[in-house]
Amino acid sequence: MTPVHPAPEPDDRHGLFQDALADWTNDDVLQTKEARTALGAKHPAGLRVLDWPELRALFAKYDPPATRHGRRDRRFGLVSVGLATLGLVLALLAPLAIGAERYMEMVAAALTLAGLGLMAFHEFGARVKARWLGQRFGAERVRGLYFQAVANNLNLVARAMANDAALGEWKVVRGRLLSYLPKPEDLPGQVPKLAEPPSDDETWVLPAWSKPPPAPEPSPEMDLLLSLLRGQRLDGQVDYVQRKLSASLGAPGRRAAVVRGLGKALLAAAAMTAVIAGVLLATGKTVADTDVQLALAVTIGAIVATLALRVVNDDRLLAGDAGRYAAYFAAVSAARTRFDRGDLAEKLAALREMEMVAYRDLRAFVAARWRVR
Repeated sequence: MTPVHPAPEPDDRHGLFQDALADWTNDDVLQTKEARTALGAKHPAGLRVLDWPELRALFAKYDPPATRHGRRDRRFGLVSVGLATLGLVLALLAPLAIGAERYMEMVAAALTLAGLGLMAFHEFGARVKARWLGQRFGAERVRGLYFQAVANNLNLVARAMANDAALGEWKVVRGRLLSYLPKPEDLPGQVPKLAEPPSDDETWVLPAWSKPPPAPEPSPEMDLLLSLLRGQRLDGQVDYVQRKLSASLGAPGRRAAVVRGLGKALLAAAAMTAVIAGVLLATGKTVADTDVQLALAVTIGAIVATLALRVVNDDRLLAGDAGRYAAYFAAVSAARTRFDRGDLAEKLAALREMEMVAYRDLRAFVAARWRVR
């Protein structure tokens, strides 16, 4: 069966300056009309049981604000670092601006104070970050409920593909499950606890699901259902994480590498100009001389820029993200391999493994960003 959300081919590359997730949609939970139309055209029995309008509506309340606030948080941090860095560099170069020293010093002071003020607000704005992380956790918890509900009711869902009475029962079952999701207003206050290491039992929205359900019963409907779940959950996550690990500058791995490279280049420039300043002083020049001041200004400016880059990297948060995504990719790929090679019982086990992997990754995401606030 063709998966609903196929993984990209190995040569499906994203450009260096292209956002790898620019065209990403939440088709794994059939959030878009296009995804529902495509599934309905090819597998109407699948759409009949996998489309969950109430959950889609709930997901729409969480995901767009979480994405918007996350982007705003990153831009806010970058702007604050940029202002402070520009102010410090102008302050260092002010002595060289003969006739305009006073003006440059005033501008430099204003930029530095503005940047530091924004940094302080960003650093201590725990409530803002807690709201964002709470929204992101809530969105992913809704996504998790979608797949956990199906995986823990496979036999019922498979019967519902061709039986109206079973379909009615499935709709009643899933309707009750929404009440087990955390309340949106409670999530920001739970973020500090969510930043702690989770247990496997915490994976399941419904605590009773920590115990595996009965093995799937063989049937053509079950084969179709499992094929669709492979595409939606396993292939969909492989596609997502491959984009995150792409060569695009929008991917954390490449951005982390660029930050490290620029940092090393700036440190090398600082060392070279420091040596030049030392040579000039050794030949009889003084700190009052323009060429010595310029060399020292470049040295200090390069060091300041290096420190700023480290702040932009959020104390190696980007590099940590790259490592986390690589580990997530390996875990999801292992679950997909287990699914492909196993019998019905193993396929169920692989789907449950995928839910535990996804939840641990979600908690690691929350923890990483809460620690660097």
